[in-house]
Amino acid sequence: MLQRSLRFVRFLVEKTRFLDRLRGALNPRQEKALLRMLREVPGSLDFLRKKRRRFEQVLEAEWDLLVVDEAHHLEWSEEAPSRPYEMVEALAEQVPGVLLLTATPDQLGHQSHFARLRLLDPERFYDYEAFVAEEQAYGQIADAAQPLLTGDALNADQLAVLQGLLPELDAS
Repeated sequence: MLQRSLRFVRFLVEKTRFLDRLRGALNPRQEKALLRMLREVPGSLDFLRKKRRRFEQVLEAEWDLLVVDEAHHLEWSEEAPSRPYEMVEALAEQVPGVLLLTATPDQLGHQSHFARLRLLDPERFYDYEAFVAEEQAYGQIADAAQPLLTGDALNADQLAVLQGLLPELDAS
């Protein structure tokens, strides 16, 4: 695995050096076409973070899909989002498809989990407090509906909770 990663990094370094050598020799349309041809290569945030120009080149390319493996490492707080989070956020604003892969979404805390959801759908996940309140409502629904999983009838209190939280529910 490490050997494959090192080969990839060497390839990415050579690719960006190649682009730097061509910079200025190509017109903007040719450069954009070349970036489009070379865009189907995975990248390392660490590599892009060390060289601002490399990150700018990635932002300039037109991408169809952004895949972030080990996304739980994207740390976020309102006061101080991490640089990798900011980089992925900048890419996510331009790329129509974003896929975040993680087996442990809450590893760096609940706020970071919310922030990753915000990368996927900023209109839906716009406010952390609203997110927490919505989650708590789901917990109430799950608790009230628990008897349905075992085939038991709902008591009046559980039914009232479900009808209050889900007005469209027809419990007749």
